[in-house]
Amino acid sequence: MEARTHSSKPKIVAVILAGGISSRLLSQKLPKQLIKIHDKHTISYCLDIYQNIYDIDHIVLVINESFRTLFEKIVSDGNYTKVRKIVTGGRFRQNSVFNGISSIGACDFVIVQNGVSIFTPQELILECIEKAKIHKAVSAFVYEPYSSFMCVDNKIKTALDRSMLGHVRDPQVFDYALLLKAHMEANKKGTMSFTNDIFLLRELGHEVYAVESNMNNFKITTDMDIKLAEMIVKERLHKYVL
Repeated sequence: MEARTHSSKPKIVAVILAGGISSRLLSQKLPKQLIKIHDKHTISYCLDIYQNIYDIDHIVLVINESFRTLFEKIVSDGNYTKVRKIVTGGRFRQNSVFNGISSIGACDFVIVQNGVSIFTPQELILECIEKAKIHKAVSAFVYEPYSSFMCVDNKIKTALDRSMLGHVRDPQVFDYALLLKAHMEANKKGTMSFTNDIFLLRELGHEVYAVESNMNNFKITTDMDIKLAEMIVKERLHKYVL
């Protein structure tokens, strides 16, 4: 059953990024978005989330072109009817986001989601959408749980107040025109160093509102993340069977 909100419905498109090459995964030959966790491709878990949210009009899937055939099969076999476009990613994340958002056309809000963030709660996505209607740029985050410090040349320089430190989490939700304009300005300046759209907007002077998430909403990046994801999926499957 699709999750619904009660407000008037703007046009919202989810851009799901699945074009990475998984350079930090030592145990896998396939990109992390195509590995299987309990006999299901990682990207499928992410597509499930957005396929089943009523507020999402359609999905743009940004991929590694080398695996297009497999991505198309996953979309077809999974009956992901909201995937309207499959777009080739770029060299950097910033390029991939631009390729995705520039393919959309008319739209009110755009969600940018990593395809390997497979435990993003639907309730969190809906909350970020509502906040974006007010603030125009929103990101989920989690607070830093550990004592932290600034390190230079392997020397501890100063302690940092962890209550003021956050980790970026999915989703990020933006006013579509605002995000597109920001990317076009960055492209014009030749700036390609941003690893996340919220940093791009901050560089251009735009405020970004933060919505707290939970620690299970993580992006699969390392081999340890895969093991953790397998444990979470196994636990959820067990609860479902019971």
